[in-house]
Amino acid sequence: MHKYLRCYFYLLGFLCFGLSASWAGIQPLSFTVQPAVNQMAIGQTQQLTYTIRNNVQTQRLPLRRIAIVNNGADVQAPSATTLSTNCRSFLAPNESCSITVVVSNLHQGTLARFLSIDYGGRAPLLSSIVMNVEQAKYTILVYIVGSDLESKSGAATDNINQMMQVGSTKNMNVVIETGGAQKAGWLTVQRKLVLPGSLFLLQDLGSISMGATSTVQDFLEWGVTNYPADKYIIVYWDHGGGPNGGFGFDEVNPPAITPMNQIVAATMAASNNTGKRFEIIGFDACLFGSAETIAGLYPYTNYYVGSEDLEPGEGWQYNTFLSYVNTHPTADGLAVGTEIVNGYTNQNKNDSTTLSVIDSTAIPDLLSAVDNFAVALQPYTNNVANWKNIARSRFKAPDYSTSVWDNESYDLVDLVEFASRVFDQFPVDIDLRAASTALADATQNAVKYFKNSPNREASFGLTVYFPSILASYKTDYPNNTSLNGNQFFSTNYINLVTAYNNFYTANTASLVANIVNLNFDGTNYTATVSNDFDELFAAVGNDSCNNVFDNNNNNIGAVPCYTSIQYSNINSTPSVGTTFDVSFNKAQNLASWPSLNTEPVLFIPNDTNPSVAGEDTFLIPVKEVSPTGSNGYLNVILNSSNEYEVVGFQKSTGSANSAGKIGEIADGTQFYVRTYALNGTWMLLRTDRIVTAPFSVTFGTVPNTFDAFRFLVGDITGALTITANSVAY
Repeated sequence: MHKYLRCYFYLLGFLCFGLSASWAGIQPLSFTVQPAVNQMAIGQTQQLTYTIRNNVQTQRLPLRRIAIVNNGADVQAPSATTLSTNCRSFLAPNESCSITVVVSNLHQGTLARFLSIDYGGRAPLLSSIVMNVEQAKYTILVYIVGSDLESKSGAATDNINQMMQVGSTKNMNVVIETGGAQKAGWLTVQRKLVLPGSLFLLQDLGSISMGATSTVQDFLEWGVTNYPADKYIIVYWDHGGGPNGGFGFDEVNPPAITPMNQIVAATMAASNNTGKRFEIIGFDACLFGSAETIAGLYPYTNYYVGSEDLEPGEGWQYNTFLSYVNTHPTADGLAVGTEIVNGYTNQNKNDSTTLSVIDSTAIPDLLSAVDNFAVALQPYTNNVANWKNIARSRFKAPDYSTSVWDNESYDLVDLVEFASRVFDQFPVDIDLRAASTALADATQNAVKYFKNSPNREASFGLTVYFPSILASYKTDYPNNTSLNGNQFFSTNYINLVTAYNNFYTANTASLVANIVNLNFDGTNYTATVSNDFDELFAAVGNDSCNNVFDNNNNNIGAVPCYTSIQYSNINSTPSVGTTFDVSFNKAQNLASWPSLNTEPVLFIPNDTNPSVAGEDTFLIPVKEVSPTGSNGYLNVILNSSNEYEVVGFQKSTGSANSAGKIGEIADGTQFYVRTYALNGTWMLLRTDRIVTAPFSVTFGTVPNTFDAFRFLVGDITGALTITANSVAY
């Protein structure tokens, strides 16, 4: 009988046994563990899997007893480790078996145990499970409503995979709550601990709505209670619509959306019930870099991270963010927020981006400045001339998710730029100019760090709602910025916006631009515009299109539809009173109509900085080709090579009432071209024309079927008006 010479490694890893000379170089027993034991913080869970293999070709390996043994220095409860195994009383030649040890429910103090394997009556094999358990420095709670971002493109999974590159450590807990997507594994709401390279399921809450205030609040309170830390970071992940659009879109259970004031309600309750103030509250979602949102949340957080603009689908860069927290566990929210902004900007460097870090201590002064600005500006809402000056200030300031082509718009404007444009528009009012300057200064003092893509250089960190498309005025705005009847934003600012809208409602005819007297003299198309305007478009199409479909995919018959526009080289000259003569030379612009993969399209300038001449961001209206395809836009930029590049697809607003992130487009993805068509009213509707990625934007002539011409005018009320008649093209 062979005699074994035992050699032990008393740490996790490889244990071996030598043989007599005839077996030299052969290891009869392999013993491995995955992963290695990691140091843990209070509340964390770790699963260790041990594998034993009998490498002896001719002998069975007896296994007498497998157990967890306390080494005497342990202060944890017996339930802190649980063991399960598929090992039998022996291992046949070349056979393996496994042992699983789950370490959980740890409190502060030492865990000092051994996995003991009684090997055939010999001295037990021992593998240590030893750690000093302390409270983590940070707990990061990420609330992930999967929505179509996950069901269609796996965007949430991509970000979770980034989290697993770091995972929970002794310095930080990374805990997620997932659900809300029509996809296997996302139909119920689950809580998971993110570990290095894996996820550990903590709870399955069943099929409940992630849009419900109670679901949000319960996650925050549960996370703080079960994963205590010195500091806490809350991240909300999904679609976003800012102060009026709310957060998230649960595809599985209603309510789909959490209104902004209910995010405030959930956060307030969680903070009050746990006695904890969060270090950072951030939104990996569109349009939440708003003054209204931070006004509701600042009492419960030291710092706030949000984007003024839409977010690209890749969102935040979680691996760099979490790596920084792990290696800088005492960093404050400003340092961590700065890392979030830098990682996000780097990850989305080819897209249009904004992201900023806001200091809560500066918010009371900011709200005071908003209040004073509103009081100084409101007297100018009471006559046509002054109202138009406010409208011009609003139009000249950079805005976000605002389009005259849709029946829905969020109308968020950069706060610094809006205040600056008001300053410019009212040169003789010293008090208003002082209030405008104070508002810009207070905003810049609150925004401690921000970074934008080059096309968003006139974005300074915070937006505010101020309507530029009055027909889409948000009547719920006062409710969205209040909780339990108490306004958490500026009451005077709410009154300003209300008065501004009320004047428009009472004086629409004096404010909306009309375009009439369309003619073609053989060289130029001409028309007359009444009232002030800000945008002019030349449009070509057909007055009897048979390939237009409503939003239920029903063909609506022969209707006028216009599918290609130009916005430059349209001349306008003042005429009598408040009228203007406009003209467009046909021959000079014959080969300037935009196309996408040779299909004529609406190429709409998305003016990111109206105060600066030139356009570098554009939208092409399309609809996804699928039974549940969404209306939306291809996002186009004029890149650094001076080429037009389609950088992604963004959902338009709709029943979800939340603006979509800009998602990447895989080659082969198909979209219907949308046209501007008459279906009771003029609106964007899909055609049967399909374009397939990859895309190429070109300019040239249009097909002979495009035989009708009209002008469109956009005015300072946000109305888009098309000439009542057409002329031949």
